[in-house]
Amino acid sequence: MGMNLVAGTETWRVVETSTGRTRRWRDLAIAAIDSDVVFVGEQHDDPETHRVELRLFDEVARRWRRRAVLAMEMFERDQQAELDRYLAGKSTAAELAARVKLWGNYETDYRPMVDLAKARGIPVVGSNAPQRHVRRVGREGLAALGQLPSAERGEVASVVQAPAGDAYWDRFKATMSGMEGSHGMEGEAMLRRVYEAQCLRDDTMAESIDRALAGGRRVFHVNGSFHSDGGLGTAARLRWRRPLGVRVLIVKVVPVQGDPAAADAKANAKEADWLVHVPDLRKPKGA
Repeated sequence: MGMNLVAGTETWRVVETSTGRTRRWRDLAIAAIDSDVVFVGEQHDDPETHRVELRLFDEVARRWRRRAVLAMEMFERDQQAELDRYLAGKSTAAELAARVKLWGNYETDYRPMVDLAKARGIPVVGSNAPQRHVRRVGREGLAALGQLPSAERGEVASVVQAPAGDAYWDRFKATMSGMEGSHGMEGEAMLRRVYEAQCLRDDTMAESIDRALAGGRRVFHVNGSFHSDGGLGTAARLRWRRPLGVRVLIVKVVPVQGDPAAADAKANAKEADWLVHVPDLRKPKGA
């Protein structure tokens, strides 16, 4: 199924978390093909993770055909016009890089997916909120969105929610506990603003996916795993926008030291519908 863009699936361990069973790559591909939205939660700096994404996108895009949309956290809404120019062949890769601030690993890790979409005439959606808006909310809180010029308000989600006390807030607070614990009440206020900035990303990406689903389209969304782990973040906000049964599949790619076949699937069993354990080939920090 699909062209063999990358070798190495034999070194990946695919786990269906509902059963805890190790499955074939083909089983994951079929489950993805049968979904309306596939979230792939990644570690941004892991090359092997990006090989998984490319392979899975290739397979679902071949079956989804004209319904396929690639959506990416790595592009922001205000970059869409330049991205569309590139996809239409009206600008070169060098011109795109000159006009859009690309991620540092774009050329090696994300461009292959974008170019595959381009070759097949598949739309690519920059789903994320512009960084300047995210930074401003991080400094001032969500109230800052009310001060945006009308021409810029559409660059972020029309509705952004950041409730305290829900599972996502608890998870975020635990992850950022070092910040909170070292600054007292001031740190708590700062943490809330950072969380609101996180929620701005999540709601904007969810709204972008929701719009991309129009007309029976199906969306393959690439994001950092925190945005979809446990069905929270962007995934939960998409379901809020699509309460009538959108079929969502959450995949989490987990780099592991040593043999992926020996990885403990229970450690991440609640994070996704499918896990893909891959060998962690990254250089240790400081090496």
